[in-house]
Amino acid sequence: MSEEFGWIKKEMTEFPGVQYSFKEEWQAGRYHVLDQLMAMRGTDNAGNQILTLKCDAEKSEQLRAENPAVIPGYYMNKRVWISVLLEKEQDKELIRALIHHAYTEAKNKLPKYKQAQLETF
Repeated sequence: MSEEFGWIKKEMTEFPGVQYSFKEEWQAGRYHVLDQLMAMRGTDNAGNQILTLKCDAEKSEQLRAENPAVIPGYYMNKRVWISVLLEKEQDKELIRALIHHAYTEAKNKLPKYKQAQLETF
């Protein structure tokens, strides 16, 4: 994976409870909030650098309509996942905001007792 986007891993792993793993078969880095998947970072079939993020269904639809660098989640549920074409999206602040949103979405899917565990990190 490109070092140009190394800041993404740092950004994601600063959240409480986020765990990183690399899925060899997919050549993708995965980020979980405890046991809830929030993001994947890798490439698509054409070799484009992508960041796939959990996203609220309405926000997902809006983002895709407004931004050609945001597409339906690659190999994921297209309703609640988006993929950002990293080589086309130059706005790091937008990507950071989407990472924060993905963390919140994943965290909110956890049972309340696991959400409470995050406060101990």
